[in-house]
Amino acid sequence: MGLDSVEIVMSWEAALGVTITDAEATVIRTPRMAIDLLAAKLGAIDDARSACLTHRAFNRVRHGLVSGAGVHRAAISPEAKIRDLLPRPQRRARWQAVQAASGLPTLPRLDWGFGFLFAPTTVADLARSVVSTSPQALKSPHEPWTRHEIRTVVRTVVTEVCGAKDFSDDDDFVHDIGLD
Repeated sequence: MGLDSVEIVMSWEAALGVTITDAEATVIRTPRMAIDLLAAKLGAIDDARSACLTHRAFNRVRHGLVSGAGVHRAAISPEAKIRDLLPRPQRRARWQAVQAASGLPTLPRLDWGFGFLFAPTTVADLARSVVSTSPQALKSPHEPWTRHEIRTVVRTVVTEVCGAKDFSDDDDFVHDIGLD
């Protein structure tokens, strides 16, 4: 397994609170195989009616921006740039207030100038980041996982770690998606 693959597996473990053994990880060749393994570990149900994790993340981020930083709700769209929503004066303090008001355990460190290549720049980027790092915080304590939610986490982590966006659940991680 290459570094990207190891980082993806570790991200799935952290996001979903599970352990994937080395033996299990070495046989995962496609996103579908990862989804199947994680669904089995989490006792996932096949309920397509559950709320979308990305939508839940967007709502939590929006709540944090409105309540914590005083941003007007109408200004918050998926395409909205975070730096435009949080103007320079007290930007860092407002970001901390957003995190506290959102109720999320962590929000990513943002790149306010130069720096991180993959730092979220839009509200949609931020919502995807929350899905890949804190999906458990988007669910009620005893709410069961669904296969659809696990699929969302698996695919979002792959995109966040390696930048791949256009891939199917049956694409091979190495040959089709380009992971090492």
